Amino acid sequence: MVKKALHFALFLAIISTLAGGALAFVNGITAPIIAENAIAAEKANLQIIFPTATSFAPLEVKDDESGLIKAAYTAQGVGIAYKVEVLGYAAPIKFLIGFADDGKIVGLSILELKDTQGIGTRVNSPEFIDGVVGKTTSDGIATLSGATVTSGAVVKGINAAKVHFNALKGIEGGTGGVVTPPLQFGASVGIFSKNAGTVVSKSVDGDVVTFIADGNGYRVLEGYDGAKANVFEIKINTVTKKVVSVKFVEMNDTAGIGDKIDAEEFWAQFIGLDITNQDSSIDVVSGATFTSESVVRALRAAIED
Repeated sequence: MVKKALHFALFLAIISTLAGGALAFVNGITAPIIAENAIAAEKANLQIIFPTATSFAPLEVKDDESGLIKAAYTAQGVGIAYKVEVLGYAAPIKFLIGFADDGKIVGLSILELKDTQGIGTRVNSPEFIDGVVGKTTSDGIATLSGATVTSGAVVKGINAAKVHFNALKGIEGGTGGVVTPPLQFGASVGIFSKNAGTVVSKSVDGDVVTFIADGNGYRVLEGYDGAKANVFEIKINTVTKKVVSVKFVEMNDTAGIGDKIDAEEFWAQFIGLDITNQDSSIDVVSGATFTSESVVRALRAAIED
């Protein structure tokens, strides 16, 4: 019985060895084919990033803490391309970013983008791409004013690729982070040129009256279901007849667009504004005109209360 068991164990060991060898043999044949097929599927896109490259090979990505890098490819003697997926404003965004061996960004190709036409889709235009290509893996990259959610997501993905590339190449100095573009202003709007909003409440502290007032913004004016007015805190000195300060209480317009006005440069325009001057005006923020005007509506409500 023991002898029979030993024979059976030996038989199983031989079968296991043969099976393992067969699997290794098959894997040795199929692995290059699978890798080649993966490259073939991306080759057209990779060729856009590295037009002079003659061959590409998959690169194993380790230590990607961001989880945004989905694949990487070496372009022989030229550089490395990363396939990245990030969450944009409305849906995932997929793109390829290419770095030359010296750390210079040589290409950005958007593969999949479903964000708002004319806003988020600007990341797939020279306006954004030209601000990326030519920089290094240590330079910061600016987001797009008016499309900060989409462009910020893409920059986040690019930075994830930078981190891996810099570690691989021993490049120090960080990734440069995200650069916020300067606020851009558009046309002027008179503080009495729009219909007044509504004063929600007010309180008095000496010469200063603090109003909580709302003004209809983009979503209300465009008739969105469930849309609500933007709400602001407005302080006015009743003796000097000048605005002391204005700030957001509640922003109900589109995130990443309407909230662009929540910047020191915008609010500074209101400080010291003469509420008795019918010609007093402020400049709207480009790309956030309706939200800018909602402040004017709220301010007029406070002035006329």
